[in-house]
Amino acid sequence: MAGGASQAGRDGEGDLSLEPALRPVARVLPWAWPVLLTVLITAPLLAPGFVVGYDLVFVPDLTLRRDLFGVTTALPRAVPSDVIVALLDEVTGGQVLNKSLLIAVPLLAGLGMTVLWRDLRLGGPLAGAAAITLFVWNPFVAERLKLGAWALLLGYAALPWLVRSALKLRNGDGWVGFLLASAMCALSAAGGVVGLLVGALLLLWPRHTRSAAEPQPRRWPLLGAVALNLPWIVAGLARTSAATTDPASVAAFAARDEGYGGVLPTLLTLGGVWNAYVVPGSRGDLVPLVFAFVMLLASVVGAVLLCRRDRAAMALVVAGVLVLGIGMAGVVAEGAFAWVVEEVPGAGLFRDSQRYLGPLALLEAVGFGAALAALLRVVPLKWLVGATAALMPIAALPQLVGSGLKVSEYPDDWAQARAVLAADPQPGEFIPWPFESYRVPLWNGRRPVLDPMPRYFSRPSLVPDELIVGGHRLAGEDPRAAAVANALRTAVRTGADPTPELLRQGVGWVVVDREAGGPQPRQLIPQLTEEYSGPSVSVYRIEGTPAEQRLRPWSVVLVYAAWVVAAGVLVTAVAGAASGLRRVRSRL
Repeated sequence: MAGGASQAGRDGEGDLSLEPALRPVARVLPWAWPVLLTVLITAPLLAPGFVVGYDLVFVPDLTLRRDLFGVTTALPRAVPSDVIVALLDEVTGGQVLNKSLLIAVPLLAGLGMTVLWRDLRLGGPLAGAAAITLFVWNPFVAERLKLGAWALLLGYAALPWLVRSALKLRNGDGWVGFLLASAMCALSAAGGVVGLLVGALLLLWPRHTRSAAEPQPRRWPLLGAVALNLPWIVAGLARTSAATTDPASVAAFAARDEGYGGVLPTLLTLGGVWNAYVVPGSRGDLVPLVFAFVMLLASVVGAVLLCRRDRAAMALVVAGVLVLGIGMAGVVAEGAFAWVVEEVPGAGLFRDSQRYLGPLALLEAVGFGAALAALLRVVPLKWLVGATAALMPIAALPQLVGSGLKVSEYPDDWAQARAVLAADPQPGEFIPWPFESYRVPLWNGRRPVLDPMPRYFSRPSLVPDELIVGGHRLAGEDPRAAAVANALRTAVRTGADPTPELLRQGVGWVVVDREAGGPQPRQLIPQLTEEYSGPSVSVYRIEGTPAEQRLRPWSVVLVYAAWVVAAGVLVTAVAGAASGLRRVRSRL
C-alpha cells in the first residue's frame, strides 16, 4: 500500500497532462480542498460566543482539578480530554479553544486523507478529492458533531495519519507519527479503542512474502500506543465499585434505521446514531438515499481493487468488518449484550456502538477514491466525472454546511457565582440543581446540553450520571451520585431531610440553575444559606460539615502513575518530531 508509484497513480496524474491549463489547479487541489470543506462546515461557528450542545461543553476557564484526572468515584468519561482542555485554555482561553478544536476536526481529517492518498498512490487529485470529501463529509461526522463528541471526532481525524504512519512502520520507519496519531485517538476511550484496533491490525498483519531482506515492522510503538491510553484505562479499573452498566442502556443506545431499509444498510452508509434528534433531515430522502448507495457500491469496488493490489489492505477491511459487528451487536444480540454490560466491568463502553464506525468510514473513503480513479482511466470528460463524484457526499448531506451548531453566551451572573463559590473556604463539593445530567437552557436557545456547571465552576462537583433516553431513566455508575439522587427522590416522596446524606457524600454546596424550573432546593433541603442570587443562578451553602471523601491510596497512585507513563510517551514522540524537523531544516 505504501510502495512506489503504481500504474494507477501514473495514469491518474497522466489525465492532467491532456489539460495543461489545469495543472496549477491539480497541484493546489489536494491541499485547498480540505480547507474549503472546513470553511463550509465551521464558518458560522466563528462568531463571538461558545458553541455548546449535548456533550460539547466548553467554558471560559476549566480549572485543573484532581477529579479531571480520573481520581474520583465516577467513570472516566472525559479522561484525558478534560485535562488537555484545562491546560490549553490557560493559553488560548476557552472560547478560542472551543472554536479551534471544532475547526481541527474536518481540517485534520481532510489533510490526513490528503497525505494518505499521496502515499497510497491510487490515483490523481480528482479521485483524491472524492476520498477526502467522503471522509470529511458523511453522516457519522454530522451526527457525532451535533452530539458534541469533539474528542471522538479528533480521534477520527487522526485515523488517516495513523494508517499512514503504521504503513511506514511496516517498512521500519514512522514511529513518531504513529505515537502522535495514537495520542489524538486516545483523547476519548472509544477513540483509543479504535486507534489500538487499527494500529494493531496494520502492524501485525502478515506480509505477502517472508524475504529476510524486507525490513521488519517496529512493533514496540504498539506498547507506546497502549501507554497513551493508560489514563482512562487505569482510572476505569481503579474505581472502588464495579464499572458495570444498566442493561437497559443497550436497547437505548442501539444503532437505528434511518430509512435505509434496516440497521445494517444504515450503518454501511455511515449513519445509525441512537439519538434521532441529531440525525440530518435529508437522511432517508430519495436523492440522498440513491447517492449513499452509489457511494457504498463504489467503495466496495474500490476496496476490492485495493486488496488485490496490496495484502495489507485486508487489515483495513477486517477493521471495518469488526466495527460494523460492534455497531450491530445491540440489534442482533440485544439480550446477550445487555447481560455482558451488566456483568462485565467496562463493557458499557461499547453500548453506544455506532460511534466506532471510524475505520469503516476510512475504508469506504479510500475505496470510493480508488474506484473513481479506475473509472477516470476509461471515461471521457474526466474533470466533469471527477468533480461530480467529489461533490456527491455534499449533495447527499447538505445539512453539514454550518454543522447545525449555534453560538451562545453564558449568562453574566455565572462569573459572579463562580467567584463567590471559589472564595468561600468551606470544604465540600457542590451539586448542580436540578440534579440532572442535561439542560435545555434559555441562554442556549433551548438546545439540549450536558450541564456546564461542573466545568464552569472551579470547585469540584458531584455530577449526576443518570440519563433519560426515550423517556426511560438509565441508572448511572457513580455510587455517590446514586446516593444523592436517591436521597433527593426520597425527600420529594416523604419529605425526609436529605441533608445528612448530602453531607455524608461530601456535598457542601448547591448551585441552582434558576431557568431549569422544578422544585426549589429549600423545599427539599431546609438547612441552606443563600450566598449568592443572580437572574439565572443561585449559590447555597449547606449547613454542616461535609465528610471528607477518601479514595483508596493505591488507586490514586495507580491513576497518577498512568498519567506519568502516558505523558512520558507523548513527550518522547514530540521530541522525536522536533528532532525530525531540525534534520529537515538542516538539509534545506
